[in-house]
Amino acid sequence: MNKELKQKIKSEIKEIIEEIEYEEYKFNQVFHSNVEFQKSYYKFEQIYEKYGKEAYLKYVPRKYKKQELKNLITEEKFIEIYEHYGASTLHRLEYSANLANEEIQTRNRFKLLFIKLKKLFSGKFISLPNQTILALPEGVSEIVQNNINSNKEE
Repeated sequence: MNKELKQKIKSEIKEIIEEIEYEEYKFNQVFHSNVEFQKSYYKFEQIYEKYGKEAYLKYVPRKYKKQELKNLITEEKFIEIYEHYGASTLHRLEYSANLANEEIQTRNRFKLLFIKLKKLFSGKFISLPNQTILALPEGVSEIVQNNINSNKEE
């Protein structure tokens, strides 16, 4: 990617973020609240469509990518997760789900401490709410891979 294209992408993302923040500000001002919109990630879809997966993953802020991941998991759109984020993210989600399951099931305090340290220092762990992570079916990456392979055969 050349420098001008990077600047263009960054400026578009900055405009989108400013728009989201302005909408949140106006909403909170009108309703005297402190609400943060949870579905504002959809505005970054135009970046994905216009510049592709690589630019989306590189320049869109983590906050909005997490919102999208959380929503895709709750809606069980695992193939979309694969298309937007790749197989590595699916494997990281499975790893996170396994750690969350271990954390819930363990009774040993030492093992619990070890799991929490693993979550903290592991680069694989994706921090999402436990109920979201636990909504993943077991072997989600294999399910998606099988689904994609069956679609290619047809």
